Amino acid sequence: MCADFTTIKSQFNSVSDASPTWNDITFGGSGGANEFRYCASGAGAAGTASASWPLFTRPGSVGVVPEQWGFSADTTGIKCLYDGTLSKSNVKRISFDALGTFAAAPSLTAYSDTSHAAPSAGTQPGAQSGSPVVNGHATDTSSTSYLKGNMWGTSGTANLSAAAAGTTLTATSGTAGSVSPGAAAWLATWQSLQGAVQYIAYPSTPTALTAGNIYYQTVLYSGPNMSTSTLMQFVETFQYSYS
Repeated sequence: MCADFTTIKSQFNSVSDASPTWNDITFGGSGGANEFRYCASGAGAAGTASASWPLFTRPGSVGVVPEQWGFSADTTGIKCLYDGTLSKSNVKRISFDALGTFAAAPSLTAYSDTSHAAPSAGTQPGAQSGSPVVNGHATDTSSTSYLKGNMWGTSGTANLSAAAAGTTLTATSGTAGSVSPGAAAWLATWQSLQGAVQYIAYPSTPTALTAGNIYYQTVLYSGPNMSTSTLMQFVETFQYSYS
């Protein structure tokens, strides 16, 4: 039997697709630390506490939330290489050491909070803080999540070549159940991240006792039928088992 990984974490790129600089986001954010935050273009700032993070105005038509930041502490943030499009490859990744062994293929999704309650597709607002995002809306997103994801189908230690991630990303992108990218490929159409209703499954079990990175991305939409809140938190979830 092998132990869990000594180091497994989320990372985000803050520089460029061709020359990435990776920054750590440890799993299990709380108190404004170890979290991703979204905002309007130009609204974010590195020293802004979570409680003072600028509100995003609900748009009159469905569109992306165009800016994303990663915060390692409540007032320690770095802007992410993100613009709400699929034009880049080196944006986010899960990084793991060579001291653990995956027992099965991992997966990527999102839940409304840390209780991992089952989403209610199309329901606004829902019971948890992040329900408006994860549940989606029948008109805005065809009841898929407002949060979309993509994943590269091969792990490794080298950065990806600068390129687009897939070909189709819309507010209604999403397929019931799980979808998996091909080896050394992105999903052509981005997937809705909606708990166990819609999620991404890695196409294989990564090689045992081998360090690597699983590259992924998320894009957040908003729309006129999304319920508003001064605090809307959802849980980006990388699920794995080890042996």
